[in-house]
Amino acid sequence: MVKEGVNILHVLNTPRAEGTPNLVLDWLSVGSQMNLRQSVVVLNSTPTDLTDRLRDAAERYVEHDLFSCGRKKFPLISRAVYRAARESAADLVVCWPTGFANWACVGARLAGVKRLLVHSGNPATRGLRADWMARYCFWPLQAINARVICCSDYVRDQVRAIPLIRKSMFHTVWNCARVSGVSDRAAAARSSRSEDSLASRPTIIMVATFEDHKDHPTLIRALPHLIKDYPDLRLILVGDGSRRPELERLAQQAGVAHAVDFMGTRMDVPELLGVADAFVFATTPQEGLGTVLIEALAAGLPVVASDVPACRELLQNGARGSLVPANNPIALAEAVSATLRSAGTNSGQRTSGQNFARSFTPQKMISEYLKLVGIEVPHA
Repeated sequence: MVKEGVNILHVLNTPRAEGTPNLVLDWLSVGSQMNLRQSVVVLNSTPTDLTDRLRDAAERYVEHDLFSCGRKKFPLISRAVYRAARESAADLVVCWPTGFANWACVGARLAGVKRLLVHSGNPATRGLRADWMARYCFWPLQAINARVICCSDYVRDQVRAIPLIRKSMFHTVWNCARVSGVSDRAAAARSSRSEDSLASRPTIIMVATFEDHKDHPTLIRALPHLIKDYPDLRLILVGDGSRRPELERLAQQAGVAHAVDFMGTRMDVPELLGVADAFVFATTPQEGLGTVLIEALAAGLPVVASDVPACRELLQNGARGSLVPANNPIALAEAVSATLRSAGTNSGQRTSGQNFARSFTPQKMISEYLKLVGIEVPHA
């Protein structure tokens, strides 16, 4: 079915500057080109990193503060989504937080919305209790015929392996990235890189939230080994999260605090990629895809990543970047050192990576989401 003017409601946990809110911004940025009218409902208003951008880009933007309501928040989530779906006359609801998806989608269904999509961005944790928690989430979605979009085959296969859950409700659509904008902005920053600036130092960068499913500690522990080869090395860490104080202490204890710049949440990530020599992505098997790897490739950076299933899938078993054993500081240091030695000498690999990244457009991702619920729209 080709439908003119599709009304879409996005459900977000918070407007924090991280993966799923940025994906919603990608939807909003190209929605008018695809005849989509889009609204956003946020379940908790803080942190406010992307509040203004989401509000400016959406036709309707509604915030709530439900996370402090204890168990009462669950029916309140259903009510909030019910109201937002009615007010936006939603044809489709896309629920980005998997954990609250059952409550959100029940609210949407009660509002009369039949097309329901749920994003799943991380692999399922397995175990007796974890499997039952997954069933608690997915059985209601199964009953109301919602479809779950997994950001990688790895995530899809992990959740399909849970017994007593219908496998056919899970589908893979890789996340997108703003490839053209990242590439252009990174190139401009690279061209202005000055010999007498901080950017003239050998520089590596990691962009990721400071939470348990990332592995910043291994990267920080690798620095003393790297600094032996590159005494003036600079590590840029972009992101924020609950583990930041712990990581700052670790950098002090390892004697490398002088080499680490904790940048916090930034809106100029492409420019920071442009002044780096290599991108490092230390993470865990709980990684779902690593969308930032696409941005790093788009920026023309060589990539070193942990050899975990999601990175292996995205980097095509090492064809698009170096894969090193996870949680191994020495192996990581050796791989980064080798990458820095060859940085700037392999323009063919850089161009190949940028061409690969260009296939991850927002239009393509959105079209694949919509196709799963019978809505076909043109995409570039």
